[in-house]
Amino acid sequence: MSPITTDQALMLLPFEEWVSVHSAARAAGLDQTTATRIIRAGRRRGILRTQGKGIAQQVRRIHPGPRRTAPPAP
Repeated sequence: MSPITTDQALMLLPFEEWVSVHSAARAAGLDQTTATRIIRAGRRRGILRTQGKGIAQQVRRIHPGPRRTAPPAP
């Protein structure tokens, strides 16, 4: 089995539905550290919102696709 990419992991999250970070990580088969890194990437890209902190933290996907920023102009 090949490793899951950040884009694939982000798209596994339900759209417009709050879920706990723990259950999202478990559903994607990720450890907590990897899930935290993917959530940070998703927030930077404008794909995810989070609420709460620690064990009570929840995440919600707010964009239907794996949005990417444009490369800088030369």
